[in-house]
Amino acid sequence: ALNADLQKYVDENVALFKSVPKIKFKTAKEKMVYIGALNLVRQCMMPPRGMTEYNYYNFSRNPIWGWGHGHQVMHESLAMLSYVYLDAKSAQQSQQIYIEQQYDDGLIGYRHGPRGPQVYPHDGKATTSAPFFSWTNWEVYQVSKDRQFLKDSYKAGEKFVHYLERERDVDRDGLYEWGPYGIIENVRDGWNAVFQLFSEGEDEGRDISDELEALDLSCQVANEIYYLNLMAKELGNKKGMEEWTKKFDKLAKLINKYMWDEQDKFYYHVATSDNSFEFEGESLKRKEIIGFLPMWAHVATKEQAKELVKHLKNPDSFWRKYGVPTLAADDPNYTAFVDGCCRWNGPIWLLWDYMVFDGLKNYGYDKPARQLADKMMLAVSTQLEKNHRFWESYSPDYPMQESPSNYIWDSIIAKLLIDVYRN
Repeated sequence: ALNADLQKYVDENVALFKSVPKIKFKTAKEKMVYIGALNLVRQCMMPPRGMTEYNYYNFSRNPIWGWGHGHQVMHESLAMLSYVYLDAKSAQQSQQIYIEQQYDDGLIGYRHGPRGPQVYPHDGKATTSAPFFSWTNWEVYQVSKDRQFLKDSYKAGEKFVHYLERERDVDRDGLYEWGPYGIIENVRDGWNAVFQLFSEGEDEGRDISDELEALDLSCQVANEIYYLNLMAKELGNKKGMEEWTKKFDKLAKLINKYMWDEQDKFYYHVATSDNSFEFEGESLKRKEIIGFLPMWAHVATKEQAKELVKHLKNPDSFWRKYGVPTLAADDPNYTAFVDGCCRWNGPIWLLWDYMVFDGLKNYGYDKPARQLADKMMLAVSTQLEKNHRFWESYSPDYPMQESPSNYIWDSIIAKLLIDVYRN
């Protein structure tokens, strides 16, 4: 072993990166983060086995535990936005698992992989997951240009949205509610200032996410419809384009009519009972990162986007040292400390900050987008230099933290760098 030709292995490893965009980074730290993020997602990919004929991922190789090896969930699969540049075929195969295991009624379960779909029934209903399906597939197609994959994705995405229309709009008002097991379905699964408003500090106390018209889910469905429209256009499907255009316009109007608060100039959840910003005597007007999702989903008007950027750039609420916190810093429940998993009362999650970045780009706010990218880079590079780890979430204010490490979704930072330097 001491006499082995190490250069051979170095060359083989370099060859794996031949397809990724060659970027002239301004700093060595950016290059370190870029390569590290792509290696992160690559090491999580596993060969086909069990109930799938496609490669899949474990969302974390460290630590080795059941939840981390529970196979694929749609928000974790946003890692494919980066991974597709490293291995387009493998990224497509990972997404094909959802298509392969989709139920006849359109349901995509909470998890999919070698053990098949896992839907965690609750109160007689299956559990799905935050819908990022068609967005991810469109981004993968933009690199792979595989039209058969696009056709398969469109068909599955159409079925999935129709499922959500039937099963996640119980009161048929056009806005969406999370399912009965919302605490995991909404993927913002602990210490959530609104969904756990009545939990009395318990991590999994009473969850009211299925009793609200959910701003996050309504925007996510709008975003799915937006990308299905792009797919239909790419495929020359005029009937599909007409359907998705009408549905998007209708949903966008409802979000802006009921979830935009003209007084605060911000978006919130509303109660299903009367579409008000109050639930059982408590205010729902808590400024969360999801208030910026209407920009990501192309729902906000230009005037609303302008007001949202004012909130975003306020250092007393969202414009923190290391990025955009999940809960505004001036909220009484805010904490900048990361001392475990699943914290949504302040800690930064790179996936969600990327959506804010994407929304800024959608509305032409390139300078704030680049500034946010720099904050995210600082968060990641600081930790890599200190402890050589990516983290589930990051403190918005401090360099010290402790949370589960090396989660696949942090690879989104590579896509962020590609976007920054592409433009």
